[in-house]
Amino acid sequence: YKPRTRAGSTPAFAIGSSPADRATVSRVLFQTLIEAAHRSVRISTPYFLPDKAFRRAFARTVARGVEVRVVLPGPHTDQRWVRLASRRMYGQLLEAGVRIFEYEPGMTHVKSLVVDDLWSAIGTTNLDNRSFEHNDEMNLATRDAAVAIRLEQDFDADLLQSREVTLDAWRKR
Repeated sequence: YKPRTRAGSTPAFAIGSSPADRATVSRVLFQTLIEAAHRSVRISTPYFLPDKAFRRAFARTVARGVEVRVVLPGPHTDQRWVRLASRRMYGQLLEAGVRIFEYEPGMTHVKSLVVDDLWSAIGTTNLDNRSFEHNDEMNLATRDAAVAIRLEQDFDADLLQSREVTLDAWRKR
């Protein structure tokens, strides 16, 4: 047995979810953080298929004045059918005011959520029911401004290489 040593001062907790537990802890974490946001929500995920309840949560969050931005894969993806299904849902989100960006240089597999420059979650969970209900997933959540700022810097760098999907462009697809 080797005693654990402290790696730093950032408070964090691991969130695991599994169909064996019949738990959707990851979903609760993501939806709680999104609906509790006051200023901003930043999401990066390779697979984005929010169900109706999640789409409504996004709409409520934007209606409260929170800026919601999502970075998703552009044309370079390993799951073409998932991308097509995801793009089908853009309209409702864009109409609600969610800003959607597609990363263009290549496949992106980032899975992060940053809320209000303070809360962060990174791990294996995608924003889809497969992750929430059928897969074994693990995430690390933290309430630390320094971590959030660092993840936002990465998010902003990806935004510079992404194309925003407008409602008008989506309707003309």
